Amino acid sequence: MYRKKDVLLTGFALFAMLFGAGNLIFPPIVGYNAGTEWKAALFGFFITGIGFPLMAIISAALAGDKIDNFGERVSPKFSKIFNIILILAIGPLLALPRTGATAFEMALNPHIHNNLQIIKPIFLGIYFLISLLFSLKSNKVVDRVGKILTPILLIILSLIIWKGISSPIGVPIISKNINNFKYGFFNGYQTMDTLGAIVFSSIILKSIRQGRSLNKKQEMNFLIKSSTIALIALTIVYGGLLYIGSTSSGILPNTGATNLLSDIIILLLGKLGIISLGICVAGACLTTAVGLTATVGEYFSKLLKISYEKTVILTTLVGFIFSNFGVNTIVKISAPILVFLYPIAIVLIFLNIIKKYIHNDFIFKGAVLGSGLVGFMEMINSFGLKVNLFEKIYSYLPFSSFGLAWLIPTLVTSFIFNLFFKKSYRLSKA
Repeated sequence: MYRKKDVLLTGFALFAMLFGAGNLIFPPIVGYNAGTEWKAALFGFFITGIGFPLMAIISAALAGDKIDNFGERVSPKFSKIFNIILILAIGPLLALPRTGATAFEMALNPHIHNNLQIIKPIFLGIYFLISLLFSLKSNKVVDRVGKILTPILLIILSLIIWKGISSPIGVPIISKNINNFKYGFFNGYQTMDTLGAIVFSSIILKSIRQGRSLNKKQEMNFLIKSSTIALIALTIVYGGLLYIGSTSSGILPNTGATNLLSDIIILLLGKLGIISLGICVAGACLTTAVGLTATVGEYFSKLLKISYEKTVILTTLVGFIFSNFGVNTIVKISAPILVFLYPIAIVLIFLNIIKKYIHNDFIFKGAVLGSGLVGFMEMINSFGLKVNLFEKIYSYLPFSSFGLAWLIPTLVTSFIFNLFFKKSYRLSKA
């Protein structure tokens, strides 16, 4: 069996892995732009930033013991390609460098006005070196993250949120957004929590099984309880930061996500707040970096048949190089990629949860095709490219105002594939 303490520590570790750079800088800017309609934006943000990650953890566990099981009912080759793209996105190419860039821009940049070109690579070098040291022993990643970094992070965040709610810095103003629910929904993508949860589940499961003799039911029970703890913590943090952002909408200029949060903390806690913010950002970003680096190392060391240590070192090096581009550049690049990946990931999450009731694998194939086509159109639009045919098709898609333009196409293509490929009916081995 397992102890309540084990569940609590694992839950905190999972929270620390999921809560990183995007989670810290995006809720305030979402609240700021939503203004008086912050509740609608928060609801949308909750769905993609909290609901889907919780489902992703459970779905990945139900899919199988390996991450490659997640998409194998589409096809083993698709699953391999999808996972490679997924891990590269939440690893060295996007999420990992963003943690370092955000840590610098919010923890150190506000205090330094000269020699930034020299100080920045030094700071990032130290940051990624620490991340590397924590990541080299993958079987102890969860315990280290949970026991050392998470308590510090939670204390500082609690102080900031309590101060911002008990003594609001202002009153929300009327939003200029047309659809704040959709705005919050799409900004929840930027946290990358759903994508991260798919791959983090393997690390959490490894930690759960270590030194314990549990059956499948007990493992799932442990996973659900620890995931619930992580998601409750995320709910409190998201809600608090987003609300605080909305209260600043009438008194602060919009100078970007990182600067906005810094300005808010100055108003709330003064100079002490800036120091607290620096510690908070460093802790949030570093805990996520450790989890990401370990996950990338585990997957690619097995895939490429090279040592875990070499993979982790290479991942850290790439993350360090890309982090020097800065937060704004990384966010601009990540947005189109995420609007393409998310619909496919969400569809696979739902299908894996109910997979025992689906006996025709072509339903999986059709669902991925439908969601992927809509995701591709949204990606083209995010890049700023105008394709008249895509724009006309997209304008007729139901639920697009809710960020769910892919829903009906997914259902239609699944139905068509199930109808026309009945001769290929088979029970999956998954």
